[in-house]
Amino acid sequence: MSGQRYTPEFKDEAVKQVIDRGYTIAEVSERLGVSSHSLYKWVNAVKPTETEQQKNELLEAKSEILKLRSQLRRTEEERDILKKAAKVLCKPARVKYQFINEHQQEFRVATMCRVLRIARAGFYAWLHKPVSDRAIEDHRLLELIRASYSASRGVYGARRVFQDMPEAGELCGKHRVAKIMRVNQIKALRGYKAPRPIAGRPSIIAPNRLEREFTVNEPDTAWVTDITYIRTWQGWLYLAVVVDLYSRKVVGWSMKPSLNREIVLDALLMALWRRHPKKKVLVHSDQGSQYSSDDWLRFCKTHQLEPSMSRRGNCWDNAVAESFFSSLKKERIKKRIYKTRDLAKEDIFDYIEAFYNRTRRHSHLGGVSPEVFETASK
Repeated sequence: MSGQRYTPEFKDEAVKQVIDRGYTIAEVSERLGVSSHSLYKWVNAVKPTETEQQKNELLEAKSEILKLRSQLRRTEEERDILKKAAKVLCKPARVKYQFINEHQQEFRVATMCRVLRIARAGFYAWLHKPVSDRAIEDHRLLELIRASYSASRGVYGARRVFQDMPEAGELCGKHRVAKIMRVNQIKALRGYKAPRPIAGRPSIIAPNRLEREFTVNEPDTAWVTDITYIRTWQGWLYLAVVVDLYSRKVVGWSMKPSLNREIVLDALLMALWRRHPKKKVLVHSDQGSQYSSDDWLRFCKTHQLEPSMSRRGNCWDNAVAESFFSSLKKERIKKRIYKTRDLAKEDIFDYIEAFYNRTRRHSHLGGVSPEVFETASK
């Protein structure tokens, strides 16, 4: 077949014998009667095309592998970010900015911003000004709030602290004060639960002339009195107080180690010395033995005081006095046991005379202290 011309189809089939089926050029040359030289030429003419195709396929495969590796790295990075950022996912943006700033050397900023769903521009703006104007203002208000809270010895809540703000020259919202106190875990310290109401019988010594009319229009119109006890390592210390219903001011008090009737008489005598009432005053008490004694009734009659008594066991009939004792025990005593009676007397005296009467804001008086209320009404 030397010198013959071969069709392209023949050449392709001959080349396939070598390339696809694995025959050698000598074998195909002998089988087809084609010279080895011609067959070499045909095979070499085809091989470059096949090699180029393989190269292209290899490049595509490498590109796909690189792409998959990049996606895997990104997924692993996002997974690691989510593991470490679990506590800040639901936090405000500034908390997330702080997290990003702390992990810049470990993760890419763009990835962290994408995972945490915040804008990169916001993060870079935060870097230049980490603390907002509102945060700076909140920090300044916090100092005033702490001062008011400390001055009350920890008994003021958000409402009373808010009422202190105007006197410090600040105007801010009540809810803002409450939020700052909540965030900084500042809350009123309380000690005792409110007593349960118990119904009882009326007194046969003096009727209930007050009838729970705890709001009066003039000072020295009606006083309420009661006794409570305070624990000390030396034994009980008993406290009797007299409260003017007009201003809720403690106008008389007495502290003694026993429950003799002198304790209530001394408290009432202090009230008379302080107030010098010009007309008859209603004095309301419970049915304790001290208030049922003949000495008490004689004292009231001598000094133009009209006795009134609650129903037996009904603390609501004398709610104002009970409320004062509740405030005293929640705000100052707080279930404490004093070492001595003298220490207890000093602390209770300070609460009544220095804090409660002069400073403590009273909700019934529109947020002012009894002393301020009486001065303003003159």
